[in-house]
Amino acid sequence: MLRTRIGIISTAAMAAAVIVAGVASVPSTASAARCGVTRGELRCTNRVSPVYDKPSTNLPPSTQIDTLRSTYSFFLCWSEGQYHRGDNHTWYKTLGDDRGRTGWVPAYKLDTTSSFDSNPSRHGLRKCQYNWD
Repeated sequence: MLRTRIGIISTAAMAAAVIVAGVASVPSTASAARCGVTRGELRCTNRVSPVYDKPSTNLPPSTQIDTLRSTYSFFLCWSEGQYHRGDNHTWYKTLGDDRGRTGWVPAYKLDTTSSFDSNPSRHGLRKCQYNWD
């Protein structure tokens, strides 16, 4: 219930008002991470991130080739790469938003669980190991 100047409005009345007004209302719990593999692609909430030409930042050095600006994105596959602040070596391959370049984003930029990141193939995402040669 919501207490207002004119009294108490029930949750049902607020929902009805939202439906009548044609406005979508998203409860706070719906803002939780949404991640899952569908047809071999990972779709997941994420943070804005640089997209690198290899699954590393500095060992070996890599170059930022694009930026992932969307906050719900698709990821083609995964590779082991440089250890990062997500406490793992998992990097996800995706398409950048600015230039349409394909590259790598560290797992900590996605809202995947540590269990998922430990072996994304177990959840249906293909491994596409980066060739370090």
